[in-house]
Amino acid sequence: MKWRNIICVFVAIVLVLALSVATSAQKPLKAALCIVSMEFPFFVTMVEGAKDAGKVFNVEVTDYDGQNRPELQMRQVEDAIAMGYDAILLNPITAEGLVPAVKKANAARVPVFTLDRDVVGGERVCYIGTSNVSAAEGGARTLIKALSAARRPKPWRIVHLWGTPGASSAMERSKGVHNVLDPLVKRGEIEIVADLTAEFNKPTGMRVMEDILATTSDIDAVITGNDDMALGALEALKGTGLKVGFPDGVIIVGFDAIDPAVEAVAKGEMYATVAQSPYVMGYWGVEAMAKYIREGWTPPPGTPVYEPTGGIHLKTSTVIILPFKQLVESLTKSPPPLPTE
Repeated sequence: MKWRNIICVFVAIVLVLALSVATSAQKPLKAALCIVSMEFPFFVTMVEGAKDAGKVFNVEVTDYDGQNRPELQMRQVEDAIAMGYDAILLNPITAEGLVPAVKKANAARVPVFTLDRDVVGGERVCYIGTSNVSAAEGGARTLIKALSAARRPKPWRIVHLWGTPGASSAMERSKGVHNVLDPLVKRGEIEIVADLTAEFNKPTGMRVMEDILATTSDIDAVITGNDDMALGALEALKGTGLKVGFPDGVIIVGFDAIDPAVEAVAKGEMYATVAQSPYVMGYWGVEAMAKYIREGWTPPPGTPVYEPTGGIHLKTSTVIILPFKQLVESLTKSPPPLPTE
């Protein structure tokens, strides 16, 4: 009887411990999602993806609006560390300005995952986002094909608007555009009318385009580093009475495939936009941190390094949205499996 009682007590202890371990493994995790700025529809969609993943993977996701101010985002990361978040999902405003924040998280042993944009220092478990250089090259090649199909006389006169100085996505997309356009400039087939920052912002895009139009209206095309700037440029062009659209108006190519830009493509006011996957970026960020903490997940062997920043790169899909093409729902709202092998 004595041994039977001892065995019963032992079994009870084992069951309690097992239940405790199982409960601990699935207890809610807390993720701080530090966003560039919630004024951009793109990042609103990213937050949506992260919070949907939070419901699936039992993660409490708190989003912080950086308001496009690096010093504010730095403080938000510091606060998240002090508040004991299990992980930081960082959508950094600039590639260099947030490196100290990443290093502080490293020192506090809080894992960092970068989304859409990366930083150039500190340790990140992975960078989840677009291959911005190749995606921008695709957008630029699409523009060149449109100009050729429109049979415009050369040299084609092009305006290039790029994003926030210091942001990895701005620098990389600008590089992709120049990789395609610069050889044509050297051959005398293209003239760059203006190559200016418009801060990824629609009102700024409109103002910068108005300034350009005050000096010349001889413009064949506009290519931009995001759709907000493209839509701002579109408003400026329409405001001066210039015709827009393929084949005999100013041809505009954007980047991001936000809803207003997709609508502008459908109406023929914009020619194309490069569709990213902000929902998937947010979703994968939460899934990756949950599996990293609970299961020891890491990017599978052979995952490439993202050359512009050195981050381990989990690449999300892109596609060019052209006239009469519909945005693929599976690209933007149905996350593929997180890479595991």
